[in-house]
Amino acid sequence: MKANPYSLDAVLGQRQQWVVPVYQRHYEWETTEDKQLPKLWDDLREEALERLEKKLQLPHYFGAIIYSESQNQTFGAVPQRFLVDGQQRITTFQLVLAALKDVARDNEINRLVAAIDAYLFNEKTASMLDPSREWFKLWPSAYDRQLFQHIVRSTRSELQELQSRFFYKNGNLIKNQAPNLRRAYWFLIEAVEEFVSERTAENEETAEGVLDALLAGFLSGFQIVVIQLDQGDDAQEIFASLNGLGKPLSPFDLIRNDVFHRARKHGENEEQLFDDRWKLFESPFWAEQVRQGRAKRARADHLVAHSVVAESAREVNVGKIAVEYQHYSQHRAFASVAEELDVLLKHADTYRTMESSNDEGALGRISRVFEIWDLSTFHPLVLRINAETFEHRKKASLFELLESYIVRRELCGLTTKNYNKVVLGMIRQFLEEEDPVAAFLKHLLELSGEASKIPTDVEVAEAIARNDAYGKIPSPRLKFILQNLEYGLRTKFDEVTVTSSNLTIEHVIPQKWSSNWPLPNGVMAPTESAFSAVIAGHQISDETKALMEARQRSIGTLGNLTLLTEALNPSIGNGAWKAKRNKLGKSLLALNRSIAEVNEWDEAAIESRAASLAAVANRVWLRGFNQSVP
Repeated sequence: MKANPYSLDAVLGQRQQWVVPVYQRHYEWETTEDKQLPKLWDDLREEALERLEKKLQLPHYFGAIIYSESQNQTFGAVPQRFLVDGQQRITTFQLVLAALKDVARDNEINRLVAAIDAYLFNEKTASMLDPSREWFKLWPSAYDRQLFQHIVRSTRSELQELQSRFFYKNGNLIKNQAPNLRRAYWFLIEAVEEFVSERTAENEETAEGVLDALLAGFLSGFQIVVIQLDQGDDAQEIFASLNGLGKPLSPFDLIRNDVFHRARKHGENEEQLFDDRWKLFESPFWAEQVRQGRAKRARADHLVAHSVVAESAREVNVGKIAVEYQHYSQHRAFASVAEELDVLLKHADTYRTMESSNDEGALGRISRVFEIWDLSTFHPLVLRINAETFEHRKKASLFELLESYIVRRELCGLTTKNYNKVVLGMIRQFLEEEDPVAAFLKHLLELSGEASKIPTDVEVAEAIARNDAYGKIPSPRLKFILQNLEYGLRTKFDEVTVTSSNLTIEHVIPQKWSSNWPLPNGVMAPTESAFSAVIAGHQISDETKALMEARQRSIGTLGNLTLLTEALNPSIGNGAWKAKRNKLGKSLLALNRSIAEVNEWDEAAIESRAASLAAVANRVWLRGFNQSVP
């Protein structure tokens, strides 16, 4: 048995035919979340980004394939390699190439179409025994064969015509009826198209450049171990053993193996190292699969990824975390493996606290913010801050600044896409000066551009007055913002606790307002939408139309939103101001009592309250600091 790692360029580029034996399964890889295809696509996307953004390119190991060859192959014919294990991988690799080819063809990039064909088909020669068969580099099982051949040699429109029963009239795939092979192919096409569209729209890249990066990342970045069986090996027995009993090594298994291999090499006591340090990582807590962003992986994988970022202030690919960790440990050149593990253990302690729900201190609060915002991107920064030796008060101040940065940008509707780069700058910056809080605040104030800046007080106030908070800010985040505005409005006489679990967001002027809420000019609008009123034939003046449009713009702004400990019944919720005012006036929340003090609730009242809330927001989310955003 011979085993060697190869790039996909070497595995798929040769003149050969991979043959799926009869005892193999049909194609089974799935496209639903957390299944094989989305994970493969995430890895491929990262490989392309490494090339587009000139990052460090590390190989991505994608398992192994096992094959056997017959000794009695005819000279001149295409060599056949019979897959013992790995047909799902090889088939998927061909589908990836077919999808890239399809998108390249749609973009009229003939160079790439021709290049990809060389990995899908063997060149036809006179020496072939059966050119119609030997032309294909993959010969699937009989069940999948015809559909596979349609996929690799047909255009998308031809494919839709050939099996129209699997498509809606608008051309979309009927996913619950289509075979796995077709679903996988369609998933890959849509993923490639979306990535090309995203990169060409946001980064001034060409479709050809993006597809080049995807193809290069796939053929050069992906590597698999190729195992060739000897003539005496029982291929069918090996296949049954691999698929019946085998369990692939996890990334953390690979890290463990590397760590203890280095410990043994350096003469460290392996048993003591395991008992004193590594044993903690063997608990079920670290093996549990958890989601962070798009990736659902073992908690230990996320810990290692965040720890490497925290220590090195560089981006890492969690899909290659075993290789990334090895690269990090070599670069750091620790005096011993024990010292190396002490760093990881220190971060593990912080990470476990962040994952628990019972910490009431500054670390617990910022962890809840990350959970609400789904921002694991900031975890490395918190690990690094908490690992430092300066006093707890300074750490709490840094966490407060970080929360302020996140919430202010949310209020202003700014993107979270650049946060990975922002975090790296933050890690580098706050340790460079004697006062980490002053250095961190200075760094925040120097960030510029829509992708990373911290909004000014004026920008926050303008956003609170004008932005559709209800429509744009997810409910858990909006509850958090209103909850903390409530605390900011309170006096020493307000003692009631506000928890998000028993809160509902309420519009003061309801979304269905036309029946009970006259416009500022006294007119009762026929509908909530001026456009709908005109279409329905209602005669409304230009003044009334403008007032209706202004009301619709103000309905979802923060100035018209509040919190209630229980939802109002529909008769009050959509009812007139008098009934709602009476209900709000009895509330224990300062947010509601201030609303009830207003005689008439209209657009002017909403604008006035928005200004008051903006003043509170600008105080709450930079609290504890004399400096303010200029």
